[in-house]
Amino acid sequence: MIGHNRPFADYLAHPSYGSSDLRAFREGPPALVPWRRKNRSAQTDATRIGIAAHCAILTPDLWDETHVVKPEGMEFRSKENKALRDAWIAAGRIILSQDEWKQVQAIHAAFLNRSIAADSLHKALGIEASVFWTCEQSGLPCKARPDWFTEQTVYDLKVSVVAERGPDSLAASAYRNGWLHQLAHNAAGLRANGVSIVNGRLVIIAPNPPQDHRVWCLEVRENDIDFLELDNVNTRRGMAVCHSTGQWPGTPDQWQTIELPAFAGFQESDLSAEGAEEVQSWL
Repeated sequence: MIGHNRPFADYLAHPSYGSSDLRAFREGPPALVPWRRKNRSAQTDATRIGIAAHCAILTPDLWDETHVVKPEGMEFRSKENKALRDAWIAAGRIILSQDEWKQVQAIHAAFLNRSIAADSLHKALGIEASVFWTCEQSGLPCKARPDWFTEQTVYDLKVSVVAERGPDSLAASAYRNGWLHQLAHNAAGLRANGVSIVNGRLVIIAPNPPQDHRVWCLEVRENDIDFLELDNVNTRRGMAVCHSTGQWPGTPDQWQTIELPAFAGFQESDLSAEGAEEVQSWL
């Protein structure tokens, strides 16, 4: 099932498992999965900017319902202003300062100025659609919420300092942060619902100036999406056992024998200067 107008809060509350649950299971122990589902991370300045940028770019019609920009010079000291702040919070609206609003505007403009990204969003068949399916290989009930998708491609938008570090680290960071597995998970959900997804794409935008010069448009090929999905399937199989039994074990209740790392037997004098620097970086 693909739901095109499901509120994000309802999507989060749905008991199926999303890509963040798969990542928690891979990081282990399995007990992290139910714990993280019950203990959502608090918003930070960075996540607040990311959420606001997503709304401005993907669902601008929801902006007034979900966000508010604090008027210039406004402080929450008076009784009236405190009451207004509390009303905004009670309504679930994210409060942005003027500087944060300018930052969101710069991110939005950077996206629109990158024509290949903006054109793909214009052609979207679904934007922030909630996707539900049962994994055929594992039987695990799954969910996904791709930022947008077209006839053959699934997209994800990231606002991250990763975009500020240069091209050499992008692929490694995208893999390490779980973004590539997330693309594969989203693709699997869309395919299960009859959408012929071939590849996945990431749009990564720097949160800090100059945002317009640090927009990265990355593509993951079909073979790599399929390879990542095999890893997802293996993860879902392990999760399915925990889901069916209701048992999500933590760390073992016994002493675990560990092996020394490979570099433990080296002395700096045994190595070339280059090798010594490498070992020091490990340490």
